[in-house]
Amino acid sequence: MDRGLHFIADDLSETWIEDWAGVGLRELEALLAKHAAFLGYLDERSTELEPT
Repeated sequence: MDRGLHFIADDLSETWIEDWAGVGLRELEALLAKHAAFLGYLDERSTELEPT
């Protein structure tokens, strides 16, 4: 994730709210994907450990 420099002109653009929301949604999607992958891993491990 590139947080780079923040320019005031970006806040004054007509699309600033859409840009801001888009960044937030991408970060939320990435976080949810990490959690889903971890839950998948745990489910896989619990299946491997079950007695047959």
